[in-house]
Amino acid sequence: MPPKRKGKGQAAAGQQSSNTVSVIIPSALYLGPCSSASSAPFLSSNSINHVLSIGITPSPKVDNVTYHRLGLNDSALSSISSTIDAATKIIDDALKSKGGSGRILVHCSAGVSRSPTVVVGYLMKRREMSLREALGLVLCARPQVSPNHGFLQQLKDLEVELRGGVSTLDVDELPRREVDRLALFSDVEDAGVTAS
Repeated sequence: MPPKRKGKGQAAAGQQSSNTVSVIIPSALYLGPCSSASSAPFLSSNSINHVLSIGITPSPKVDNVTYHRLGLNDSALSSISSTIDAATKIIDDALKSKGGSGRILVHCSAGVSRSPTVVVGYLMKRREMSLREALGLVLCARPQVSPNHGFLQQLKDLEVELRGGVSTLDVDELPRREVDRLALFSDVEDAGVTAS
């Protein structure tokens, strides 16, 4: 089983709640639920200066934090292409802010399908990761992640576009149980993604 990452705001290992925030790129990119987007103590203690909401608008907003919103329904029929393109630019700009030390939280309602899909797409596009590497990294940080089957197929299509082929992710949808999802990626090493 891949090692679990634990960052500020996360529950103890094996006890991760859907209300916790997961660190995807240390000191740069965070993934979580809607509740974290309006938590002044969390945002402040992690120096997060941008929030990207996928599909919903957080409320209330926190002072000195820039909020972005991209609409996306959690439906297997929803297209993710333009959302990932727009999110990639927003994430890039956020990380370049504050002299290159900007930090961003990406969230949807629970941080399970829409926002993880966008983060995986970002890692594939900007960090040149395969779908298997990117999804494995995100699942290791946040085991409850489970993009719907339509999003997963579109991520496979994105990989073909970016890399000319699909990595060895031979499933049409992820298993329901976290332990089974993590087992699919047990051979994926921690990619050690940095903020650079």
